[in-house]
Amino acid sequence: MVAPELRRAFRNYERTLDRELRKNKDKLFRALEEFANIRRSAELWARFKTRWPTFFPTEEYDRVANALKPSIEAYPYCLDQLWIGAESPLDILLGIDGAAPYRAEQLLPENMWLADVGSIPAQLEVDWDEGVFRYRGACDFQRALYLLFLESWRARVCDKCRLKFIARRVAQKYCSTDCSEIVQRELKQKWWSEHGEAWRKQRRVSQQKGKGGQDGTHKAR
Repeated sequence: MVAPELRRAFRNYERTLDRELRKNKDKLFRALEEFANIRRSAELWARFKTRWPTFFPTEEYDRVANALKPSIEAYPYCLDQLWIGAESPLDILLGIDGAAPYRAEQLLPENMWLADVGSIPAQLEVDWDEGVFRYRGACDFQRALYLLFLESWRARVCDKCRLKFIARRVAQKYCSTDCSEIVQRELKQKWWSEHGEAWRKQRRVSQQKGKGGQDGTHKAR
């Protein structure tokens, strides 16, 4: 049995970690959005590493640069599957599968790509007194994915450009104001092409009626 004072100290420490994690939520989500849309390109991976050096451990970036397998190079595809609701090795991405990485002889032919998916071990602590599991990611990628896992409804695909993004509100359908404004302009143009002539005609009739009414009133005086 853990002493009460140690338990209180541990709880305070856990709360501090949780507050720190949620304070960095927006930054972590920005990095995860960018990574989810990264393509297979050494230049793009190098640029991402420069922008987000702590998103993955340095040795994991190096494995990608040196084309070593298994590695995190398959992670964007795994995220793509998550985003569209398909089957994806979430346990490996979060680092909680002790059996990862998969061995090729264990896999069906259609799942052979899973053998190339690297695993970064995270911490999953069991608190008997509290009756809870506590997850601690080993890198910013796992912390960001864990936060998204808690609110999976945020994983969206932009209705305009088809990029993956993390929604900030329930009704959000577009990844940026640029895409939203483009769609609004397209809708307006479509409306004008279909109804513009009828609207202008109706407006001319209304203006003529208005002028006629003013003239009639003037003559009556």
